[in-house]
Amino acid sequence: MIFGFNTDVAGKDGNYHVQTEDRGPKHPVIDSIIYMGGGKIVDRRRTDYDPAQVTQKQIEEMVRKQHKELVDSIRSGSYVRPAGNEEKTNPSPSPAGYAPGYVIELLNADDLTLDGQLCFDLAVREKGPGKGQAKGHGKGGHAVPQGVTVDARWIIAGETAQERSVPLGDDGRAGIMVPVPEAEAEAFLVVRACGPAGEEFAKFRAKSA
Repeated sequence: MIFGFNTDVAGKDGNYHVQTEDRGPKHPVIDSIIYMGGGKIVDRRRTDYDPAQVTQKQIEEMVRKQHKELVDSIRSGSYVRPAGNEEKTNPSPSPAGYAPGYVIELLNADDLTLDGQLCFDLAVREKGPGKGQAKGHGKGGHAVPQGVTVDARWIIAGETAQERSVPLGDDGRAGIMVPVPEAEAEAFLVVRACGPAGEEFAKFRAKSA
């Protein structure tokens, strides 16, 4: 089970959402992602550790400490966003001048409701130059990715309500169904796409009417 925290916090220049978690023994990293606005990633902090040298309790304390330090720095006004205001998971450009990576799109942002639940219709594309609508390419000319896993976490009032992995179709799309949150409860779907070109995160907000 992944151990972590999610916190909404008001900063001097807007509202932030901080997500910190342990990636587990296969990926021994304490990973913090800082979102702002409509789910835009503005910063990321990572701390590596050796699973053979620490206990689970120590890992949990590392997660708690890193998360608290980030939240406290935003709340106090001492946090400074990095130049560019967005995460670059793969800063080295490809020979064609494009940074490798993925694009996560929400295709039905105007209407998420379906059969009494919320349905997030997602598309994952490879970043790269437009190549038209030829076979093997998706919306906007982005290539449909191969070998990509998609993980989703449904967060309500700062607590993880559900987490799952979903298959990506041949068209690069995936659907995620979750219950409608209770009245006035704010909820987020955090999506992670991971594959040969790296990883990309996106966060989508949903609120009960």
